[in-house]
Amino acid sequence: MNVLIIGSNRIPSYKIGIEQPLRHLAKSGDCRFSVKNDDEAQISDLLAADIAIFIRTVSEEAYRFLELAREMGKKTVYVIDDHFLALSPTTDVGRYYNDPGKRNVYIRFLKNADIVKVASDFFAEHLRNHFNPNKIVCFPGSVDFSILSKSEKTEEVEKDGNEDRIVIGYEGGRKQAAFEPVSKALRRIIRKYEDRIRIEFYGFAPEGFENKPHVRVYPYENDYPRFLKRLYGANWDIGLAPLEPTLFHDCKSNNKFREYSACGIVGIYSDSPVYKSWVKNKENGLLAGASAREWQEAMEELIERPELLKRLRNNAMRTAKENFTVETCAERWRKQILQG
Repeated sequence: MNVLIIGSNRIPSYKIGIEQPLRHLAKSGDCRFSVKNDDEAQISDLLAADIAIFIRTVSEEAYRFLELAREMGKKTVYVIDDHFLALSPTTDVGRYYNDPGKRNVYIRFLKNADIVKVASDFFAEHLRNHFNPNKIVCFPGSVDFSILSKSEKTEEVEKDGNEDRIVIGYEGGRKQAAFEPVSKALRRIIRKYEDRIRIEFYGFAPEGFENKPHVRVYPYENDYPRFLKRLYGANWDIGLAPLEPTLFHDCKSNNKFREYSACGIVGIYSDSPVYKSWVKNKENGLLAGASAREWQEAMEELIERPELLKRLRNNAMRTAKENFTVETCAERWRKQILQG
């Protein structure tokens, strides 16, 4: 099967959600695929394709290719992992997607593609209820465990103690509002445990933490394989995953759970639709509400109970290997989209 993908091939959601599984299918002879930016696709590309996949695009040029594909009898798929209409219009990104023309194109993609592929059950149900798409397919992205198998974890022992510190980490973009209760909890944790812990931020660090004792801040890594390798090698014990309780964030995918679990990191996750589908509280992670007290108690429990930390780590890694391998994701693509 010849697959034409229209959209950016530089974004992480393309790498982990499309490229990894389709490369696996290409190696096994199930498909061939090519990627074109919105303004690069040609009629000849579409003529040679059996299926046209549109990823996160809201451009009029791309939508015209969807209409052409439907006229030619080609299967069309719209892959989306963010609900653009739920973005706040007060931000630059929100203003871009709330432009009337962009909104209109987005809605037409949702309503007219043969398949809309998402990675969140909550997002899928929201689209069914509000936009009546032809068909929704929902499954998560993948983790390339071959990257992890070639990586090593650090075994850093602090010079001022006989034991390794418990390392609490966060990787990702700016989430100042979501971090408000977490920041309060972290300050209390630092005061209570001092030299028993270390806190690391990859990318965003909440205000006031950059120069605190026991805190390290590192730049974000945009290259996904290097990012995943670094996260695995960091050897964190606890990973933080706060989210704001908004429609936009409720429609997000379970990226943090996928990546933390695959890397052997026990996550503390916001008690939101994003994670409740995957996190079994005190079995493969912890869920925390909106209060600083809940985040503090969750961290304290994992610091004070090493046997619980170990059990949750093992269960989380098992969940990841059962659900998020490239092979599993590729098989879902083959059965539910390419052949579905």
